[in-house]
Amino acid sequence: MKILLTSFYDLGKQPKIIAEIADRYNNTEVHFDFVDFSVDNQNIDLNTYDVLGIYAPMHTATILSIEYIKDKKLPNKVFTFGLYGSVLEDFNPLIKYIKDIESEELTSFLKLNENQEFSLKDNIPNRQIFPDISNYAHLVDGSNNLIAGSVETTYGCKHSCTHCPVPISFNGSFKTYSLEKIVNDVQNQVNQGAEHISFNDPDFFNGPIHALKILEALNHKFPQITYDSTIKVEHIIKYQKYFKELASLNMAFVISAFETTNDKVLTILEKNHTSNDLNNSIEISKEFGIDIRPTWMPFSPWTELEDLSNIVELIEGYQLRETVDPIQLTIKLLIPKHSLIIKRPEIKKYLGDYEKESLSFQWQYENIHAEKLQFTLFDFILNNSELDEHKQYLGMVSIIEEFTRTKLITNTNYDFKKVPKLSETWFCCAEPSKIQLDRIKTNKAMI
Repeated sequence: MKILLTSFYDLGKQPKIIAEIADRYNNTEVHFDFVDFSVDNQNIDLNTYDVLGIYAPMHTATILSIEYIKDKKLPNKVFTFGLYGSVLEDFNPLIKYIKDIESEELTSFLKLNENQEFSLKDNIPNRQIFPDISNYAHLVDGSNNLIAGSVETTYGCKHSCTHCPVPISFNGSFKTYSLEKIVNDVQNQVNQGAEHISFNDPDFFNGPIHALKILEALNHKFPQITYDSTIKVEHIIKYQKYFKELASLNMAFVISAFETTNDKVLTILEKNHTSNDLNNSIEISKEFGIDIRPTWMPFSPWTELEDLSNIVELIEGYQLRETVDPIQLTIKLLIPKHSLIIKRPEIKKYLGDYEKESLSFQWQYENIHAEKLQFTLFDFILNNSELDEHKQYLGMVSIIEEFTRTKLITNTNYDFKKVPKLSETWFCCAEPSKIQLDRIKTNKAMI
């Protein structure tokens, strides 16, 4: 049996789950091929395959996969997996969604003998199936450009933020990977040239003691490697005693989903933090000397113009210009099928029809001026991609000042520093990559 496994975009990282599937069914009765269309847009003859597997980890990747398979004659068996797998199955019922790649459902669908010793918790993925690691995300800080690998300490998430796709699949649960799996997986990536490792957990502090144990072990074995992770605002504050340990364990920076300064919106999103908590988390990060990179989703049905000025005031007050990718100030709420936010009563009056082609529900703004501001900011980014990020940011702040009739830039001698960041961030690129360009240019909600 010949099986083609495909990935269309996985945030600039090697799609590890592909290797896990190939490892589970690694035997003489099956031959696996893999194509990552974000790296190598090959011309594939699908007629030569018995099975097609489509990895759908996020919205953009799922849209790209739909564009790829349309008007193509597909193999008799097509399956999908990842956070957006159910959305892809809804789009095309001939595609079978496999929620758990470790379940018997996949074995039954493929009708293959599996490796009886396989365990997702312990399996060390064979990354030789992927293109060279240098084709993926890098750590950049103005002078260095380091190959970045990736790993997870857990899968799933114990939280239920209403705009996030993770709880749709995991329903507030998570599992841990073994120490041996993680250390050996990192070793293999270091051997391939990785000098930085991203922790891909939705929240690195899902299990903070487990996370620190992993990080300590990695630092002991690879003292030259740096790391980054994503941690909720709530957990930065709740687990300060663990958070401060990160500074001595080569954590280059921490990403945290601030989303907005609007407390009403934060409540609807069930983020479990307030606008005051944003200040607290920044101060904690500064106290312990850990760079924090807030991510934003300023635009939703309830956005007020002052939300944007408040965000800029926070950035300016704590001198965080370097940590905010300008396009973040344009990000809109995405509502895919099965989104938890649909259950919130506040969304009902603003929710429109489900648009099958975009795989998302349309929604209306309460404040039409907020809609105009988002469009103006996005248009500025789209037409000024040649500007560096600092100039983009200043141009966008100027637009916000005009809309809100406020003066937000008071420091005219700002020392714009070069701080470490990934060449691909979790939401999209500030300067869109080719794989994302057409999607981003639609000005649709992203991720």
